[in-house]
Amino acid sequence: MANNPIYQAQCFGNVEPIEYMVPYPNLRYLVVGQCIKFSNNILFEKSGLTNSDFLKAVNQYANWLANKGINKGDIVYVNNIPSPEFDILSYAVWSIGAILTISDGLDIGDIKPKFVIDSPSILQKNKIAENPTEFEALSNILLNDDAMIFYHCGQGIILSHYNLLINAYGILKELNILHNHTIQVKISNNTSAYVVLHTILPLYSGTTITDKNSTITFGQDSKSDYIVQFEWDKLSNTKPQSLYVLPEATAILAIGDKPNHLLSITENKKQLKINGHSVMAGYLNKKQNETVFKAGSLVISK
Repeated sequence: MANNPIYQAQCFGNVEPIEYMVPYPNLRYLVVGQCIKFSNNILFEKSGLTNSDFLKAVNQYANWLANKGINKGDIVYVNNIPSPEFDILSYAVWSIGAILTISDGLDIGDIKPKFVIDSPSILQKNKIAENPTEFEALSNILLNDDAMIFYHCGQGIILSHYNLLINAYGILKELNILHNHTIQVKISNNTSAYVVLHTILPLYSGTTITDKNSTITFGQDSKSDYIVQFEWDKLSNTKPQSLYVLPEATAILAIGDKPNHLLSITENKKQLKINGHSVMAGYLNKKQNETVFKAGSLVISK
């Protein structure tokens, strides 16, 4: 592993990515853990869905996917599915050990999904509701297993369970999000930033997702508490503060000019040199990895 250029880029100083800094063995256990601690907490304010309700729904969806023949490592492409179904489906895919695939465009390149869910009608809610509310995971899912492929600007970006968990934890830690807060996320759900901020962060922090009067709003205008910047050329502090997105660093690269947790950034006029635990597991096209993983870092041209 020491000679692997991706692994080298994922190291943060002397802290290797194998020295995991999250309390969960995979994304499924984030939901399971929150039910143990806060089963009656409201997760989705609009529907009144609690953490316990959410886990039961995840289990039903996971059983439905398993009945469709989805196994560990299979690719499940999801598009045009609203919340909370999108969030439930994401954890159902992860519960099996399959790979959630999303795209911020219409193209997913040469990816050949085992199952495509691109309309709410495909979810067969009546049949899903017939499934057990308990799910027995048959595969051992590790933190460094692939959890998601985000197809962005012609590139398939591979992200592990750990990538997604540590990126969300960094936002939780830096913004000091508390369990009595409410969160609103006003960005496209076809992005890794949405998955981190809307699908993972609320469960991680024990907060409630709302669509009005939130404690914290992540959006793209000056009315937001934090502006999610997808297009940018410089890291700087702003008012409201900016969250800078780089999909190759999972989602949130920096909060203002401060790197996200367990990330380091060296910036110049032409490129960013990045190291740390949110660095992606690589591009699907292995040859493209050679263009960005250099001298022990992830090097991204501006």
